[in-house]
This record gives sequence, structure tokens and C-alpha cells, in this order.
Amino acid sequence: MPFSTLRENDFRGRQEELAALSARVLQADAGAAQSAVLTGPRGIGKTELLKQLFGLLFWKQDRVAPFYYSANPALLSASAFSKSYLTRFLCHRLAFEKKEQSLLYSEGMSLDGLSALVKDRGAAWAKELIDQYERNAGDPVSALRIALAAPHRSALATGTPVAVLIDEFHRLKGLSLDGVADQQLVSLFEETLFHGKTPHVIAGNAAEVHEMPVTNRLERVPLRPLGFAEASARVLSLARPGGAEGNVLPAPPLLLLRRLGGNPFYLGCIGKAVRAEKELDDKDFWNAYIREIMEGTLLLSWSTVLKSFFPDLGLRKTALAVIHKIHHAGGPLSCRQVAASFALTDGVAETVAESLYLAGFIQGEFGVLRPVEDLVLRDIIDCLYLKELLTTASHDLEQELREKLLPEKAEAVRFDLTLPMAGEAELVAAQAIEQFGKNLRLDPDAVGQLQIAVIEACINAIEHSKGTERKLYVGVVAEGDRLEVSVESAGQEFIVQETGEPFGGGDTAKTSGRGWGIKLMKRFADDVRFEKTARGTKTVLIKQLNQSVRAQKEGRTNRE
Repeated sequence: MPFSTLRENDFRGRQEELAALSARVLQADAGAAQSAVLTGPRGIGKTELLKQLFGLLFWKQDRVAPFYYSANPALLSASAFSKSYLTRFLCHRLAFEKKEQSLLYSEGMSLDGLSALVKDRGAAWAKELIDQYERNAGDPVSALRIALAAPHRSALATGTPVAVLIDEFHRLKGLSLDGVADQQLVSLFEETLFHGKTPHVIAGNAAEVHEMPVTNRLERVPLRPLGFAEASARVLSLARPGGAEGNVLPAPPLLLLRRLGGNPFYLGCIGKAVRAEKELDDKDFWNAYIREIMEGTLLLSWSTVLKSFFPDLGLRKTALAVIHKIHHAGGPLSCRQVAASFALTDGVAETVAESLYLAGFIQGEFGVLRPVEDLVLRDIIDCLYLKELLTTASHDLEQELREKLLPEKAEAVRFDLTLPMAGEAELVAAQAIEQFGKNLRLDPDAVGQLQIAVIEACINAIEHSKGTERKLYVGVVAEGDRLEVSVESAGQEFIVQETGEPFGGGDTAKTSGRGWGIKLMKRFADDVRFEKTARGTKTVLIKQLNQSVRAQKEGRTNRE
């Protein structure tokens, strides 16, 4: 079914990729489009991006007809696949002409039913395709060629190009004749991949697709992980605390977001698993994560992958032990070292290693085996290893995971800066904060917004300072998910006791263009405080680093 599992408003962090793919396939209108392969680890969102692309092309333009197909492991005989492929294409192509959503759901329409439909529509090109297919149905290879060529032939006949979107492409390695898989069958796609009016966008298990010769000449389009703001929004869009409807949900802990690595599937699992009966806090998010890797969808998804590549229980346990060793070896291992560690023959060790590579559990290059850069997968491997090989009790397993994962309170990291009230002192403070953020690998969007607020705070301090000490004192503290910057000067006492807000006086209030500095501080910081000190006045700006960055960066205008 081609429709997305996410509403358009909830499809976050992929707008650039979606726009680029749309622009790529729309070049088919000029006969200049090129096919591509989406790459990235499991859960990075290749399927969702294809579905969003289909929806965009189907509803919001009329130049290129979209066709979405997801390879079904139950339809891998050449005859079954070709019939499914042809009927699905014709349904999608006819649906596009009049934007008929009902035709997109016509999964089991027969060729006879299609023949009647195309006759009623006057689609002679489609009737010719069906007739030719039926005449060659006794020759599965010829029928497959006709089905695969259908998008191109329709483009030639109607003048409307077709964007062919194929998900789970790696499954087509199993295309078979008389029950025997024949990898030469998938090579027939090569005859259709390089037509400028029928660009293909292919997705599937990245390692397996990469190993398929038919895709070797296609451009790879990698999907990046979601950024911190997008990742936090992804979790919160799915989290629903019971009994707290209407409450503003706190952002997930930054350390947890880092662990999830911007993987949309992982983020979605945690969002769905958070179900607190009170206001959420950091512990609720971590508890959801622990449940997920012990018994939830995250564990099930990777366990299913392991079983699919290692159906035999004995070999599966060996494979699990091998993965665990590679992930904890502290360095790369060779197949020979793996074979020696587990008393395997070199041939068996190589077979196990190749399957683990294709499944996405390990990396393999230059003859050595390395763990993938996926902390969630490492946690799941540890969990499976403890449960299935060491038979650790659930209570003990949970306790071990908590000790490993729940962070201790992080020590604060800080620096202090004293600046003369000279020209562009505020820019020096902003540059220091930028370098501080880079050194601690803080979210650059959040740091950038806080820089704008700090510039305004410094300018305010300079303009209001009436003391003899012409200096600014800037303090920066990073603690956990919180970044705090204070700007202190020997300024006049301009704090209104009742509100804690700066008081500018009548002249300031009447001056045109004044009053914007504080507004900008509040726009770009999550909390702003004004305090009287022994020196004079301090402005405190706080940014929660794991919250969604809502405001857009703006230049300094209309300063107070």
C-alpha cells in the first residue's frame, strides 16, 4: 500500500531529501532523469521517504506518474511477480489520471478486470500491454520482461513519464523459475533502469542492495540521521502521557537522543513506548528505552533479522556470540581470529561473517570485521547475549542495563570571560560560546540561537552601563542538557522589583525602535532572568539543548 504511515506535518527532518528526490524524478519530463538507490542503516527511513515521495508526486503535480511497488517475499516466482508488478503498475497509472485513490487499493485486481477497466477508459496502450502479457504467460522470462518494460512503454505511448519507486528491492534476489532462485532474473531490471523517462528510485536493505550487480551503476543517495531538534520532535509527536492530556511534554534527555543516533525507527519506538501516568521526566524516557531493548519492538525487530539470516537455532547462537565478541573486541578482528575463538572452520566463519554483514550487524572492509556505529544495536546485542546465552534472569538483566545506561549527574563544565566595553565586544562573546559548543559537541542550532540572545544581552549591558568599571563579565556553564550564559556589568539598577524585568524609563520607552533587545533574548533563549548583583546588573540566559529549536535565526535588528 503506497500511502505513508506518517502525516505530512509529522514527516520531520527529511524535507530536503524529499525535495531533492522530487526534483530528480521530475527531470523525466525532459527525458533526463537518472535512477538512484537510497542508502542508510535499518530504520533510517528509506521506506517512509519513498511513500512520502509517492504521495507528493500523486497529489501535487501532473507531469510524472508515480508507481510504487514493495517486493513481497511470497511473490517471488517469475510468473507471480510479473503479474503482480504489471497489475499494480496499471492500477497506479490509471489512478494518477483522475487522482482516484480507490484504485491504489486494488491489490488483487485480475487481468480480466483490468482489461474491462482499460477498455472503458479507452487506454489502448494498456490493453495492448495486457494482451501481449497474456500471449507470453507460458514463458515466464518473456512475461517478466514485458511487465518490467510496462512503465517505459506507457511513457512512450502517452507522453507521460513514470517514476518507478521500488521498496525491499533486495528481496528480488530470490526471483525464481520452477522454485529455484535465479539471480539472473533480477538483472532484467537493467533493461529499464537507464531510460530518462522512467527513473527508478530503489530502497531496501543497504548491504544486500549494494551487493546486487544490477545496482552497481546507479547513484547512491545516503539518508542522514535526524538532528537533535528533529529527533526530539519525532519522539514527542508520538509520546502521550496518560492522564496528562494538554500538558506540554518535556524534551527527551540529550544523552538518550545521542544514543538513538537520529534513527527515525528507534525514535518512533521510544515515543510510542512512553506512557507515563504523570508528568514525564528523564527517567520515564530511559525506562521506555530499557523496556524496548528488553522486550519491545526494538528487540523484536533485530531478533527477527537475526532469525531470518540464521534460521538454525544452533548457528544463530553462534552468530550471536560472534557479534558480541566483535562489538566488544576493542579493535577489528579477522575471520581467522573469529574461527579460532569459536572453533569454527574458516569456511563457516566466513559464511557467518558475510551473513552478519548483509544483515547489518557488523561492518566488513579490508578483510577485517568491525562493529557498526549503532549504540542501540550494541545494547540489544548485549541484552540478547545475556538472555539467550548466559540465561540471565530478567530482574538481573534489567538491573545491569540500568547501571550501564542511566546517566549519573554530569559535572558542570564552565568558563568565565572578562571583556572590555570596546567595539564589537559582543561578537567576541558570541565567538567564544560558539567554540565552547563545538568543543562539547553541543547542538549547533541551539548554540547559534543562544549566541543571538547573548549579543543582545551584551549590547544592553554596554548601553545601560553607567559605572566607572567599563567591563563585561560573561559566564558560560554547560550542565547535562542545559546551557547557561550570564552577562554582568556595572550597569544602573534597572530592575523592576515586581516583575524582574528591565526598566528603561520614560525616555527609553518613547524612543523609536527601542525595546527589541529583550524581545530577541526571549525569542532565542528558553528562559531569561534579570538579577541585581554587587557589581550592578546580570542577565541570565538559559537554553535547553534537547528541546526543539522553534525560532528561526535572525539578524540583530532594532536593538534595545
